[in-house]
Amino acid sequence: MSDSFPAVYPLLWSDEVGALADWLVRCLGFTEVWRSPDAKQGVEHAELAWQNGRVSINVKTAQYAGAGPAGIAVRVAENAEVDRLFALASSQGAEIVQNLLDSPVAYSFTAADPDGNSWWVHAETGFLDQLR
Repeated sequence: MSDSFPAVYPLLWSDEVGALADWLVRCLGFTEVWRSPDAKQGVEHAELAWQNGRVSINVKTAQYAGAGPAGIAVRVAENAEVDRLFALASSQGAEIVQNLLDSPVAYSFTAADPDGNSWWVHAETGFLDQLR
């Protein structure tokens, strides 16, 4: 896990990831770090920097159709910490909107808080660090 990457950062979902990323650069002075194209020549993911912080913009898929009003990523160092936090959230009755998932990007789960905010708890695989 890169020490220069924030451990907590906001997630945004958009039907137009590229347009939102472009707007943040043009109107608010964010710096685009990278973007990932989708199969239709659009953008499925972008990361932007602001001073020592980041924002992650993701395409709004069916999985995240009800996400929000905000998404927050909580980055941990190891899969075991994801498992520990998943067990804690589950035992406390948190609404789990994405069960444990092992993907090329991260080992993760997502829980919704009482206000409907999504909390993505994840241990990255290193794939994204190669793009940053």
